Amino acid sequence: MQNQKTIKNSITFTGIGQHKGTLNTIQLFPADVDSGIVFEIKGKKYPLNLNNVFGETGYTCIGEKDGVNVKTIEHLVSSIHGLGIDNLLIKTESEEIPIQDGSAQPLLKEIEEKAGFLVQNAPKKFIKILKKIEYSDEKGTVSIEPNDKQLLTLDVMIDYSGIKPIGIEHEVIDLTKENYKSKICMARTFARLSDVEYLHSKGLCLGATLNSGVAVDEEKIINPEGLREENEFVFHKILDAIGDLYVMGYSIIGLYKNSRGGHFHNNQLVRKVMSDTSNYEIVEL
Repeated sequence: MQNQKTIKNSITFTGIGQHKGTLNTIQLFPADVDSGIVFEIKGKKYPLNLNNVFGETGYTCIGEKDGVNVKTIEHLVSSIHGLGIDNLLIKTESEEIPIQDGSAQPLLKEIEEKAGFLVQNAPKKFIKILKKIEYSDEKGTVSIEPNDKQLLTLDVMIDYSGIKPIGIEHEVIDLTKENYKSKICMARTFARLSDVEYLHSKGLCLGATLNSGVAVDEEKIINPEGLREENEFVFHKILDAIGDLYVMGYSIIGLYKNSRGGHFHNNQLVRKVMSDTSNYEIVEL
């Protein structure tokens, strides 16, 4: 039987936020059995669940939609999910999670090397998907269905046919700690240079630089170092989805499929799954 896990030591990390370009500080603390993942924002606690999380175009937030909230939580939550952490308290006074290099790798490294892990004396719980659930609109389609494997498998396709450096990419991968560390966590966020320049002109995406993601134009990758791995673009979508799906509250047993979907689609899919208890069951392995 697998047991729940938290971190052994508290840690603090600081960095620039992607959208406002301001300095942000985040603290991670160990948490008790069955606490789940909880964000404490300016002294008020928000458990990581559908009551407190909403997906925007380009990022995921936790808190109050028209009040206090923290933006771009997806890379941090993806790291937590990828490492199999069940219980954690995240404190911040800031408005964003630091973007760092645009991937989850720096976050994962901080957690592994400085915080460490504590296995707790309680069985780990999983959400096991029992039937196929789908959300679709004119921009994309996402679904989740039962999986023969006792884990989360992600089958993701992106289609940027008009942008030569990206094009169409497709990957299928199981969410294991080994796969997360070796293939997924290093994949950086990406955008067209023209889109970033336009957002800058509007006072948005002020923390985005070539050090915090991959920029492309219609013909080439702008970053002089190029890509970290083949299909880095689709692996970043997988990284995002792992964070977005953890809003279900537990690690997942299911087969997730994504064709051109984003954070908003993932958030709507989770809402459909959790709206009917016949869609899933809570199990221990």
